[in-house]
Amino acid sequence: MKKVQIGNYGISRRDLLYAVYGLVSFTTLVSCGQNNASTSSSNVSTTNVKSTSNKVVRIGYQVSGDLTHEKGAIEKRLNPQGINVTWSQFVSGPPLLEALNVGSIDLGPTGETPPIFAQAAGTSLIYLVNTPPGTGEGSAIVVLKDSPIQTLADIKGKKVAYSRGTAQTYFVVKALEKAGLKLSDVESVNLPIADGRAAFLNKTVDAFVEGDPNLIKLQKEGSIRILQNAQGINTPGSYYLASRNFATNNADLLKAILEEYYQVGQWANKNRRAAAEILAPKVKTDVDTMELALTRRKFDMRPITEEVINAQQKIADLLYQLKVVPKQVNIKEATLTAQEYAAITPDAVKNRA
Repeated sequence: MKKVQIGNYGISRRDLLYAVYGLVSFTTLVSCGQNNASTSSSNVSTTNVKSTSNKVVRIGYQVSGDLTHEKGAIEKRLNPQGINVTWSQFVSGPPLLEALNVGSIDLGPTGETPPIFAQAAGTSLIYLVNTPPGTGEGSAIVVLKDSPIQTLADIKGKKVAYSRGTAQTYFVVKALEKAGLKLSDVESVNLPIADGRAAFLNKTVDAFVEGDPNLIKLQKEGSIRILQNAQGINTPGSYYLASRNFATNNADLLKAILEEYYQVGQWANKNRRAAAEILAPKVKTDVDTMELALTRRKFDMRPITEEVINAQQKIADLLYQLKVVPKQVNIKEATLTAQEYAAITPDAVKNRA
C-alpha cells in the first residue's frame, strides 16, 4: 500500500483517511437510553419542545461515561412529549463525529481536536456549547516505572503512542512544545486508546498518553511515571456538537437537551461521590478511583462566544501549520448566528462566558 509522508513518519493512505475523517477505531456500541437513576430537574425550564421534525433523537456518548445518559434525564424531559431518545457509545470523539457525518446520530460531545479534523474532512457540524477544561491532571504522557526515560525531553526519537485525531493529539503537540520539542522529534504511533495501552504495557512503545480513570489506576499501582500532564496547557475545553441540519431545525429541542446536560452537570459538581457510584460500574473501575477522576473534571457550560471561537481557531491553525491537519479550517463556518445561539443556549448558561 502506498505511503504518504507526514512529519518524520510515513502512513498508508488508508491510515491518513482514518486520521482526517475521524475513522479511528470506528467501533460503535448502540444502546437505548435507560432511566437508570433519578435526576434532579429543579430549576430546569419546562418549556415545551415545539415543531421538531424528529420523533427520535439520537445522541452519541463516549466510553469515559455520561451521567446524563445513565440518569435518564433527557428521556424524562422528552418522552412525555412523544420524543424518544437513543444512545450510541463510541470509543472516542473521532468515530462519534464520523457517525454524525453519515447521519447515524444527531449530536454528542468531544474534545477540542476531533471537530477540527472533522471540519477538514467536510463534516457539516455545529458547535453548540463549550464545556471548560478540567484541572489537567486527568491526562498525561507516561512511561513505565523502570524506563530509562527520565524527562519529557528524553523522548526525542522515541515511540509515543496516542490516538491521532482525538484531544490527545493537541495535548501531545503542546506538551512537546513545553519541552522544546516538535511533533516531528518523536515517532508518533497512532493507536486506539486500548491498543495503545496494550502496546505500552508490552513495551513495544516507549511512552503513552493515558487518561483517567486508568491513569489513576496505574498511578495507584506504582507501575508508571508521569512525564507531563495537561496542567498548564491552554485549551478551550470540549464541546457539544450537532449536525448543521439538526441544529438549525430543532432549536427548542436542542435547548431542552442542553438544559438537561447542564442540570445533571450541576448536580454532579455537588455530588461527586454519588456520581462516581453511578459511573464506576459503567467504566469498569472502583468508586474511589471514579470519584477522584470526577474531581479532575469540571461539569459546566459556556456559550459559544468570539473568545471561544478564536481559541479554537488558534488550535486549528497550529495543527495545520504542523501538517497534522491537511486543510486550513475556518471555525466560524461551524457556528450559528447570534439569534440561533440565543434560541438553543440554556438561560442559565447565556451569561457564563
